[in-house]
Amino acid sequence: MKRISLPVTIIAACFVAAAASADQYVARVDAPFHGASAELLDTLKIVEIDVFEHGGATYLVVEAPDEGFIEAYFFAMHRVPEELYLLQADWTASGLSGLALEQRLPFLTPAPCNYCTS
Repeated sequence: MKRISLPVTIIAACFVAAAASADQYVARVDAPFHGASAELLDTLKIVEIDVFEHGGATYLVVEAPDEGFIEAYFFAMHRVPEELYLLQADWTASGLSGLALEQRLPFLTPAPCNYCTS
């Protein structure tokens, strides 16, 4: 039986933890949204995934390490989301992205948001 060296094991664990630590959020915003600068996204480790309109409101789908990064993102953009949701599935995965928008919305779970307007 071959032994895996400790540094290789630690590096592999870090990659798995980093991949598993990002969550996807959907924020309802008060006006059309054009995205953040690449520098801000890189600094906050946020990925803007999608922007869509539904029921007269604009929604932004982002991936971030946790809700604190989302708050910093909106603070830096001088925007306040109206509501914040946590996605229970990957917005871009083939199973979810192949569904109509109406069928994707049930995957949103309200997230606590002390800085949201509603």
